[in-house]
Amino acid sequence: MPVTQLVAMIRNSPPRSAAGLLMAMPAERLPAVAAALRPADLVRLIPALKPEARRGLIQALGPEHLFDVISGVPLAEAAVLVPMVPSERLGPIVAGLSDGALAALLGGLPPDQRQRVESVADPRRERQVRDLEYGDAVTRALVRGNFQVTRQDDGMLVTNARWRIAVAARHGDDGRVAVRDAEDTAYKLRTHGALAVSDVAAADDVLRYCKQSRADGRPLETVTWVDERHDGHLIRALVSLLR
Repeated sequence: MPVTQLVAMIRNSPPRSAAGLLMAMPAERLPAVAAALRPADLVRLIPALKPEARRGLIQALGPEHLFDVISGVPLAEAAVLVPMVPSERLGPIVAGLSDGALAALLGGLPPDQRQRVESVADPRRERQVRDLEYGDAVTRALVRGNFQVTRQDDGMLVTNARWRIAVAARHGDDGRVAVRDAEDTAYKLRTHGALAVSDVAAADDVLRYCKQSRADGRPLETVTWVDERHDGHLIRALVSLLR
């Protein structure tokens, strides 16, 4: 059957039936058919494919198609597909992802695959990507605490009833950067208070500054959060600003 006819059948079939056509296809025909399909066609098919068929399809795709598919599927699906990408083809995919998309992807990968992706990423992106990934994790912790969270550039806006709190989460910071950014976000968004979050303990002078700010009527707090074990600390610090 000509490639054009196969492509038309795949496009006009439900995902499970289209996946069956691909899986029944001789391996030598897969690259030509994959090249003729649109990225949207491939994104629609991938969830219906068995693992080995997914791997075969990923390896048969050209560079542009491969990037469009990885960046076009939901995050959970991308985390499944990335380990199937040959190491020599991984670099261009990682380079093409935005900092936010890369941070989200890293957060969904197991440690060995995370290390594999980080090894081909531009080292100059590391700080920004880590901050974004850490911010994503803090956002999820706040959502677990039943707060409404909206990302605002490099910060967050947390709302509860009529209260609005600015939050800045910074990885590897002793509070100096996080406090500055939290205050900047609070000023821009006109919030009731500001919370600085980091995975390391705040410096003594930062703690003194926050205490003095509260005494001056400017609600400001800093808290250490590393993972779910520290959710309680995070929520209590936020609630202290709502009083």
